Amino acid sequence: MKYDSVSEELFLSEAAKAHLQTAGKWVYVMSSFGLLIIAFFILRLLYDYMSLSNWDDVPTGGGVGYIMIMSLLPIFIIAFLIILFPLYYLYKFSLNVKIAFRDDDSEALEISFRYLKMHYMALGIGILAYVGLYFLMSKFF
Repeated sequence: MKYDSVSEELFLSEAAKAHLQTAGKWVYVMSSFGLLIIAFFILRLLYDYMSLSNWDDVPTGGGVGYIMIMSLLPIFIIAFLIILFPLYYLYKFSLNVKIAFRDDDSEALEISFRYLKMHYMALGIGILAYVGLYFLMSKFF
């Protein structure tokens, strides 16, 4: 049996719209909370950078704090960027879902699904990069 899609539009039932609106609200809460956590950790990293780099003045410190924060800084920045993009895409998804149902705009709904696709692509790339890095590091260490 062959299915031909002649119609370019897909109509959503009221129940599907309600489920999508509820998902959009929860995604907004989760992504906002995640972005706030990332902002907190970036501020904490900057605070640690400023405070640990002053360990040179301590007689027993001997510059250990500066070396430690400079070696961990690139790792933390890469981790924040990897976490930031999926959360940003979720946030944009939730905003566009809200706009789509508020204004009854099918283009905003299409954009929201594009952001959802980008979210899952970012998660997939991140997982593949993590697995590849894990196996690469297991060969050397």
